[in-house]
Amino acid sequence: MKKIRNFILSAAMLFILAPAFSQIRSYVGIVRQKYFPEHIKYFEKYRDELNDAGYTTYAKYIDDYLAGGFGSGFVYVAPDGTNYIITNRHVVSQAESASIEFEKDNSDETVKYENLKVLLTDDEIDIAILGFSNGEKPFKKGLKFSSTNVSDGQEVWSAGFPGLGADPVWQLGKGTVTNSRAKIKGLLDPSISTLIQHSAQVDSGNSGGPLMIASAKSTAGYEVVGINTWKASWRDSTNFSIPASQIQKMISAVQKKSSVNDVQSLEDRSKKIALSLKDLGNDFTVIVKYISYERASTYGQKDFDSVMHYAPSKVRSTVLDAFSYDPAEGLRYACAYQIWKRFSAESNDGAVYTSGKVHLSGSNASVDLMKESKNADEEKVSVTTTWVKEHGLWRLFELSDEEKFAEKKDSKKKSKDSKSESYFSSPEIDFYNACLITAGGDISLGGNPFNFNIGLDYFGKHSVYAYSICYHRVTAENLNDDVSLNLFSLGLALRIPVKIGTYGLTPYARATVGLGYGSSLSAFGWNAEAGLQAMFNTDEDFHYGFGVSYKVLGLSEFENTETGEKVGSGEFKNKSISIYAILSF
Repeated sequence: MKKIRNFILSAAMLFILAPAFSQIRSYVGIVRQKYFPEHIKYFEKYRDELNDAGYTTYAKYIDDYLAGGFGSGFVYVAPDGTNYIITNRHVVSQAESASIEFEKDNSDETVKYENLKVLLTDDEIDIAILGFSNGEKPFKKGLKFSSTNVSDGQEVWSAGFPGLGADPVWQLGKGTVTNSRAKIKGLLDPSISTLIQHSAQVDSGNSGGPLMIASAKSTAGYEVVGINTWKASWRDSTNFSIPASQIQKMISAVQKKSSVNDVQSLEDRSKKIALSLKDLGNDFTVIVKYISYERASTYGQKDFDSVMHYAPSKVRSTVLDAFSYDPAEGLRYACAYQIWKRFSAESNDGAVYTSGKVHLSGSNASVDLMKESKNADEEKVSVTTTWVKEHGLWRLFELSDEEKFAEKKDSKKKSKDSKSESYFSSPEIDFYNACLITAGGDISLGGNPFNFNIGLDYFGKHSVYAYSICYHRVTAENLNDDVSLNLFSLGLALRIPVKIGTYGLTPYARATVGLGYGSSLSAFGWNAEAGLQAMFNTDEDFHYGFGVSYKVLGLSEFENTETGEKVGSGEFKNKSISIYAILSF
């Protein structure tokens, strides 16, 4: 009897929850941002410039970016009836306005709401609160927040619209909480909040969607315990959500219009960036959140170009990764590195800048950065920073003329000291990768038989000089019978690359020395050549091309490896034209 009763109760519960589950997509929608018209024009111009310069890969990134992405969001209705959409900040980071689209249950129809306003964002915890146009209230109820914290092993659900191809597709996932209080400093400062680590399905496009627990008494059968924001791509089922308590704090701030006044907010932001610059354990990525999009659109191209030419490879990779995902963010990263290089203690032998006086007049805001002097006689340095408000947050826009002058001065010195580096190393279209493999043949100009060769060049930091390993199959006619030797040699190469649109030409020279071995003969050998290589951009990690060169190859008098006796009639020298294929990576 007890088993029957339990079965009936379980069946009844499923009957109650099944229709509720089917309604959840009425409250979780697809969020898209609409860029500012000036923003679109700027990136269209930048894309065309990149295409003209041959940087087709990065131009394509901008095309994909302008086509627009999407994330997820969900409905929350406040006690006073005000409707809000909750999503991640990065989903609407550059939005003039946003839209949200809901799929109707048991129907192919959709309902779309346009012109949502970004009411408040938070860089620290990656949450955005959106409001409906003209205070509209299309929803009488929305998803509710859970009043209890989740625990390890608890069953949770994820909802949202990850993409399959370029299209968002509804997904309701189920998993468990694997760490209810995860401390991941790289995602969120643990002093602000811990994260919920869970295994419910989260994919690209799920950002901004809710993490939920089942609740028969709540709207659509669920309560929200967090907002899905990150996943660890290198681990299975390792996803992270920001707890609902942080969302509720932001909603309260919106309802109060402002949790702090502008002066206090600006003071807090300027102190935080100063502390970030001071901490020797940080790198430049920690100040990206303080960089305004206005600065990125004004100085981003210049800073991006500087990073590509002068920055360490690790910095370049970080900036390029950000650019490939979101070009606007990539430019912010480039701006952040330039400021980091100028002001961080790490980059300035421990020199520390502290936040000074705040100046606020209407929409104009500035903060003084004061350099702490180690010596009493040292002249005090003050740099004025200008800030702008974007989506309710103060972000850094511009540095004072004194700082700009110092940057120009440093730039001139660096240009003088690193002229070859600025000319030769441009990795945006990397025709000139670190490794080149060549394979081809030598057409003799003196009547000797056709020979073939294989080479490997490994270029150093500046992409000008290389270590070379070469193999030549040489057939010599200085004996009664033709003699073939395998010549292995080591040496150096020099190249001077010139980019022309989507291909590049490279004048080069190479010299190697080594040993040649035959069936019973050996000889010392050398090779000297000069020529021209043509490379083609494939928009991949490798490129291909061909080369032609004038080559002189010499061998010493042959020696019999068994008897040690000299064989033949003196040194052998062959002049030839070499034609070969190239693969670089």
